[in-house]
Amino acid sequence: MKKKICFVTTGDIKNIATAKRALGMANPLHKLGWDVHILMEDTPENRHRVALECNTNIHVHYFTAGSALKEIRQKNKIIKKLQPDYVYLCAFVIRNIVSVPTKCRILTEHSELQSCMNNSLLKEWRFRLTEYYSIFYSDGLLNASKYLQSFYTQRCKRIRIKKPMLYFPYAYNRNICTTNYTPIPFFKKPSDKYFLYMGRFVINYGCFTLVQAFKKIHTINPSLKLLLIGNGNAYQKVLSYIKEHNLEETIQATGYIEEEEIPAYFSKADAFISPMNDTIQDWARCPSKLYMYLPYRKPIITCRIGEPYEVLKELGVYFEPSNVDSLTNAILRLAEQDQWTLDINSLEHEWKYRTHQFHQWITQTFKV
Repeated sequence: MKKKICFVTTGDIKNIATAKRALGMANPLHKLGWDVHILMEDTPENRHRVALECNTNIHVHYFTAGSALKEIRQKNKIIKKLQPDYVYLCAFVIRNIVSVPTKCRILTEHSELQSCMNNSLLKEWRFRLTEYYSIFYSDGLLNASKYLQSFYTQRCKRIRIKKPMLYFPYAYNRNICTTNYTPIPFFKKPSDKYFLYMGRFVINYGCFTLVQAFKKIHTINPSLKLLLIGNGNAYQKVLSYIKEHNLEETIQATGYIEEEEIPAYFSKADAFISPMNDTIQDWARCPSKLYMYLPYRKPIITCRIGEPYEVLKELGVYFEPSNVDSLTNAILRLAEQDQWTLDINSLEHEWKYRTHQFHQWITQTFKV
């Protein structure tokens, strides 16, 4: 008899990445014999991504966005009807704390540490209590970074609870990242070298370190260009900075692009950039874009922090966090090299590979 799993997500995937795990694992789990269900907010982008990534054997149940209580009621109703063997919470937030059948096991994914963000004291303690509660509430924890794996191991020891855990980073979908693509209106001279950043445009994600570095690079080597992909609350500030310093010929910003458009841009990049900060928040988080860069086998410029260093080790091109001069020098050093390739086995970072790890862990842990 097939084991039934229900992924519980929240929000629009355009703004919140929690559903990426569910979409990436759905097809491989089905091939392994699972009955896969996903709870998703009903948005045009979510429906688009489901159509793009999930085959017809995957059951997606849409709920209407609303208050946390309203969403919990909708999710509880669906779960009660499904009677799954496993409920997988793609984020441990209030609107995902659902009721489950008696014999159902709850698996909780941790992908960041909210208690270590810039919070008020009240919010910090609320998040700390939530993190502890996730241990009591769950039958198993899946941690997206080595830092989180260590963090929750220590938390469990502190409260003297043994809890099954799996180190479970993000991955990439080969069908999306390597698909045939439609050419884009993007002109590139043979002499140009393009460095690509994709992600959210927020102050603490390093986007201003990038544009400030390319302001310096522009005067030293004008053939080096920066391509920015994504959106966020700092996006307009970045555009204003580019215009103010006359960098339109050096830096291009596309805004948000659809998932199926990514290969067209990534294939034109000569190198990728993934800035990190020396903060607990960045040590703990797992930048999903890092794994999307890997199949293109291009150099990745990042920091010796958290998951980027865990994945790349000596293969990465590194700079000091939040240091414009250090990033500038790293890019200029790379520009002097003849070979622009990344010698890494990207197959180990596909969702197919991750899903097999998950399947084996479930089998061994819960004696399925």
